[in-house]
Amino acid sequence: MTSSRRGKPPVAARDDDLWDALRRAEPEALGELFSRYANVVHAFAVRHTGSYASADDAVQATFVTAWRLFTRSDPGPLQYDSARPWLLAIARNELRNTTRARRRLTQFLSRQAAPLHQPDHAEAVAARVDSEKHIQTVRAALAALPPHERETIELVYWAELSVAEAATVLGVAEGTVKARLSRARHRMPALLEEHR
Repeated sequence: MTSSRRGKPPVAARDDDLWDALRRAEPEALGELFSRYANVVHAFAVRHTGSYASADDAVQATFVTAWRLFTRSDPGPLQYDSARPWLLAIARNELRNTTRARRRLTQFLSRQAAPLHQPDHAEAVAARVDSEKHIQTVRAALAALPPHERETIELVYWAELSVAEAATVLGVAEGTVKARLSRARHRMPALLEEHR
C-alpha cells in the first residue's frame, strides 16, 4: 500500500489495501472500511431483524468482531476485490448470536413475575414504526421460506451481494445460489399477499 504516513491509508485505497493495513494492526483501515460498509451492514441487519435499534447493535458488533479477528490471528489475504461479503458473513453470525441470546432472555423473563408498572412508549417515531411494520410483513413472508432460501434472498437482494459473493458467504456453489433464488422468487408474491 502506498501512503505518505504509516497508519493513514490513502483516501481512495482499495479494499485489499485496507485489508493489508488491518493485517498490520492499523486501526485507521478499519475506520475506512466502516465508512464504506456500515450502511450496507445496517441495511442488511434492519431487514434481517425488523428493528433499527437491533441493526445499530449489529453494526457495532460486526466491526468490533472484525477488529478482534485481525488482532487474534492473521486471516491471510482478502479473497475478493471487496471486503463486503466478509463483513456480511460476520454480521450474519452476530445476528444469529443475538437471536439466540434474545430467545434465552425471553425464556428467562417468561419465568419471572410480571412488573407492577409498564412504561408508556407512546412517543415512538411514526415513520420508524411504519417502516418496521413493512419490514415485519416482508419478514413474515420470508419466514415461510426454507431457511436456506431465506438466507440467500437476504444476501443477494438485501445486502446486494453478487451470486458469487453470496455463494462464498453461504459456503455453497453458485448454481445452488441461483436455484435457491429461482425457487424463492417463484414463491414470494403469494407469500407477501398472504401476510399483508
